[in-house]
Amino acid sequence: MQTNMMTISGEHAVQERGCYTVEELMDILCVGRKAIYSLIHKKAFPALRIGSVGYRIPKASFHAWMNQVK
Repeated sequence: MQTNMMTISGEHAVQERGCYTVEELMDILCVGRKAIYSLIHKKAFPALRIGSVGYRIPKASFHAWMNQVK
């Protein structure tokens, strides 16, 4: 899993997350929620279920899947 990195933006430090949310993947792939959940349930890429918060998808494994699909 990817470690978190700190990026200085002006005077504010922004912490980069190592995971995507379902909503972020919907924007990246231009698909609906059902399509993302379908990919998660087909185990196209690893996804972590975090209680009632929802799924988190590690960026590194998602990008590896994207490169494999091309």
